[in-house]
Amino acid sequence: MLNGCNPVVALPLLLALAGCSSPARLPSQLTRVPGVKDSAAAASATEPARPADSGERGATNRFWAKVSDKDLHDLPLVSVPVVSDTFAIPHASDDWISLEGWSQTNHFGPAQRLQSATNLSCELHTPGGVITVTSGSHVAHFDRISFWLGYAPHVADGQLLVRTLDVEKNVLPLAHRPDFATDTNHVVVIDPGHGGENTGARSVADNHFEKEFTLDWALRLEPLLASNGWNVVLTRTNDVDTSLSNRVALADHVNADLFVSLHFNSGARQDQAGIETYCLTPTGMPSTLTRDYEDDLTRVFPNNAFDGQNLQYAVRLHRALLEETGGSDRGVRRARFMVVLRGQNRPAILVEGGYLSNLHEAQSIADPEYRQKLAEAVAKALVFANVVTEHTLTNTTNQAP
Repeated sequence: MLNGCNPVVALPLLLALAGCSSPARLPSQLTRVPGVKDSAAAASATEPARPADSGERGATNRFWAKVSDKDLHDLPLVSVPVVSDTFAIPHASDDWISLEGWSQTNHFGPAQRLQSATNLSCELHTPGGVITVTSGSHVAHFDRISFWLGYAPHVADGQLLVRTLDVEKNVLPLAHRPDFATDTNHVVVIDPGHGGENTGARSVADNHFEKEFTLDWALRLEPLLASNGWNVVLTRTNDVDTSLSNRVALADHVNADLFVSLHFNSGARQDQAGIETYCLTPTGMPSTLTRDYEDDLTRVFPNNAFDGQNLQYAVRLHRALLEETGGSDRGVRRARFMVVLRGQNRPAILVEGGYLSNLHEAQSIADPEYRQKLAEAVAKALVFANVVTEHTLTNTTNQAP
């Protein structure tokens, strides 16, 4: 960990990729962003107090503070546009439509039916990739990457029926080939989770805290992104507790195009393992994860305006993390209680790079080479998203700060 540094925001540092090494010290060109508070003392005024168990790790409220109904209603409501009208969603008499009929209407041709003894699956071949959904299962697949539907499809009259909202918010954005940024002037905010007294999870391998690993991950990632065309801003560059509201405010202040929050997971069972990626739950859809918070399906948050892009970025990063690390696929999931996501006025995702409560994964996370793989995975996904270079990221091995 890095100590003794003022809380600052790291602006882009363009480095030659072949010469990149571990961020053993903070970049020399650092600028405080005016008007953005980043200390624990100044940050707590506008945010509800964290529950007592949020420091190390409790059964619930792991790293997001509870938010009162008043705070929820203080967030502005926005209308949610349809992500794309490239593909039509046929009108139906109820909230369920035939996926095979939808495929034919949108000129994908017949969906491939995969019948098992107990379930019916349909495989759609779309411009974006191959989408597979299965009756009775919330888990669908996009080019073999898992993502969670809001509602489990079911079979009626021999047809696989999918909730219309799932088609609009999950199938449609993936079927539509993403149109990511095509210039080099885009801003990404990288958010190393936790900091200061908000330690996050404790590793069962070496007793280090999540806040240390997320910061190291972010500091490794920053030069990789900067050298490939992104203007990179970090929500923290040392061990400070930056409030959730100030992390969102920083992204607004720098007019960010994308927000990525970095975390590691923890669970009650030590056999839980794998990588998860989260984005905000669309309005009207139940969340994959609630952590005992109220999951009001009627709420509309600013970030819901980016439902489709959220999913596209989440799938892209999730795939890269799995490919680079060989981790287990726990899927792209949805959550509504994550304050750091729902107030964002841009695409925003949160990634969980493995379980600190699982001995094998905790040992991997403690290894600097593994954290370098995590950084290179995110950089690879976002470099291709930004379409600023075609050269391949080098697999440099760096040492921990």
